[in-house]
Amino acid sequence: INFVRKRPTLAPQARIDLSAGSWDKRRIDVDVSGALSESGNVRGRAVYANENKNSYLDRYSREKNIFHGVIEVDLDDSSLFTLGHTLQKSDANSPMWGALPLNFSDGSATDYSRSTSTSTDWAYWDVQENRTFAELAHSFANGWQAKAVLTHVEKKADSSLFYMYGSPDRDTGLGLFSYPSEYQDTNKQLIADLHASGPFALAGREHELVVGGSWSKSELEDISWYDSSTGSALPPLEDWHGDYPRPLNDAGSNGSDFTDRMQSAYSAARWSLSDSLSLITGARVVDVDSDGTNYGESKSTSYNNEVVPYAGLIYDLNEQYSVYASYTEIFDPQTKQDVSGNRLAPVEGVNYEAGIKAELLDDRVNLSLAVFRTEQDNVAAVAGMNAGTTFYKGAQGITSEGYEVEVSGELLQGLQATAGYTFVDIRDAEDKHAVTYSPKHMLRASTTYRIPGLEQLKVGASMSWQDDSRNGIAEQDAYGLVNLMASYEIDRNWTVSANLNNLTDEKYLSSLYWTQAYYGAPRNASMTVSWNY
Repeated sequence: INFVRKRPTLAPQARIDLSAGSWDKRRIDVDVSGALSESGNVRGRAVYANENKNSYLDRYSREKNIFHGVIEVDLDDSSLFTLGHTLQKSDANSPMWGALPLNFSDGSATDYSRSTSTSTDWAYWDVQENRTFAELAHSFANGWQAKAVLTHVEKKADSSLFYMYGSPDRDTGLGLFSYPSEYQDTNKQLIADLHASGPFALAGREHELVVGGSWSKSELEDISWYDSSTGSALPPLEDWHGDYPRPLNDAGSNGSDFTDRMQSAYSAARWSLSDSLSLITGARVVDVDSDGTNYGESKSTSYNNEVVPYAGLIYDLNEQYSVYASYTEIFDPQTKQDVSGNRLAPVEGVNYEAGIKAELLDDRVNLSLAVFRTEQDNVAAVAGMNAGTTFYKGAQGITSEGYEVEVSGELLQGLQATAGYTFVDIRDAEDKHAVTYSPKHMLRASTTYRIPGLEQLKVGASMSWQDDSRNGIAEQDAYGLVNLMASYEIDRNWTVSANLNNLTDEKYLSSLYWTQAYYGAPRNASMTVSWNY
């Protein structure tokens, strides 16, 4: 994921968006940026967003607040200092912990109303994240650049939740049981990264090099409180209104305290072998150490001097077409735990990819086709539930093969479009289908069009489709979702837009990742009025 923050601008600018939509959605977005000094060497930007909404799920509502502030200072013509802070706060009322049972006790599939929720009327889940960063960048006269970034993150969560487990009887709906609990957790992270990049000459050609290192520390503390009413029989979900007694937390508590440290050194080079051929090579050396306790048991892991190399070739066939091939090794530490509370070993493996890319119609349209194969061990797979918590196992010999094609750009004057198709076949060590909850075939497309003679009006649509999926106890048939949009620029400052999601009101399960699930949102709409300066 390429994490890109909003940065200050030299020219003053401002934008306000007011939105309203289905289920009492109300949202405001404010974005202001510009110079803070007469010379323009100090610039600032502030972003604020607030959203309140109910839901198609019974009893559920949520309020979100986001603030992002950043200041840039030109220390001199070559040095830039940046300081910023982001606050994200989410307060959810009656959230679901777990989801709906997928099967009756006789093994047949359940079929509830899309609004059905297992939550209680007193449940809540409040999360807050503070992220502060400082960055110093310097450009050298020889074309090289150096950057140092220090980031501090603190995440806090406070929740009182309710979980339902069991398989209901098809005729009576009975067979579900209670699991109330309260949780608190705090996660503090400190992340440092220092890298330099620039050109260098070798054998009469110019190449590019990146060298750097990173260090991080993460401290996690959490505690769970238990209630003596756990295991109480519940009414059928059709008669459930969330009126279960608040937990007394009279059955004890337990928790975990972990510290994770990671440090790495990395380098990457882009070698210009000829005017048409480039070679990319790189490697990362990683040390990972974890120590702490997990619900009363000591848990420690350590992985040192793990080398993760990668390489790729790019060949320009002509000005429009290029082909490439790449090889990447995989080493990805995990925090998911097995049934004994031990963290799973890191995911390890290799990835191969080859493809062709094209720039067509005077570079207005991009086309890409890629084929890939990934081989991995220790892939986290859901193995069950224990005391309301999901535990995993490390699956071995997981192989993913497939291909992807995508086209994007201005296909016709005023017509912007993106369309892509992906096929992925995931198999285990015995050459059987694995990760069956993930569909094999996926299709995505979106387009916008400015009406000729009425340039202020833009209309658009998006579509997603995936084939059937299953998880061993339930199946989701293939389905597609269609969304529509339209916007009208009243003048240079004012724009009004509208969105209609799930046009056909498709009913589908949001995921079959584990043994419970809930339904995706039914048809819904929103409208936004924007002021831009």
